Amino acid sequence: MKPRRTVTVVTNPASDPVTLAEAKAWLRIDTTDEDALLAQLISAATDSAEQHTRRSLITRTLRLTLDQTCNDLYRDLGEGVYDLPSTFLYGGLPRVIELPKGPVLSITSVTTYDTANNFAVYSSSNYTLNTDGTRLSLNQDAVWPGPLRPVGACEIVYTAGYGDSSAIPPSIKTAILMLVAHLYESRGACDGDMPAGCAAMLNKYRIMDGLLYG
Repeated sequence: MKPRRTVTVVTNPASDPVTLAEAKAWLRIDTTDEDALLAQLISAATDSAEQHTRRSLITRTLRLTLDQTCNDLYRDLGEGVYDLPSTFLYGGLPRVIELPKGPVLSITSVTTYDTANNFAVYSSSNYTLNTDGTRLSLNQDAVWPGPLRPVGACEIVYTAGYGDSSAIPPSIKTAILMLVAHLYESRGACDGDMPAGCAAMLNKYRIMDGLLYG
């Protein structure tokens, strides 16, 4: 079974990156008749921008749940019957863990679960948040506790995002405004593709396999 990595939201962002007033100014709308619709479009455009860049924009709290990695050592065993612990099939947790949907501002806690489903908080003295804000790495002499259960062996709670709206790069905010305008003007049409102009502005911030897209 392939190990899973699951990200869930613990605390939602307090606001959207673009305000209703900013969207109305961009669209040159003076009335309040469509405020509810515009708020919905702002949220949809924000979600699209975050999905495209694979980033968090406004600060929120996330939880990453990790299975243990599989151990391929059993492939080297010859034919026969072996008396081995069940944990032999699992390779433990990696020493460097990618934290999705960054930038990561801080790590709140790391919790491990043993084979009896007991949990323990892993000391923050054992790990470091890398300066690029995307990875947790164990310090040189630190080791993961064990034995850990194979599924849901570790939970990492962390704060991710740029901060509030004022901290978000202007190109991202502009792309969101452009996408709001596109959604507003093309109601009834849903081709599923992000407009090329919006994508071009967001590509600079896109994360692919831990690296910036461009």
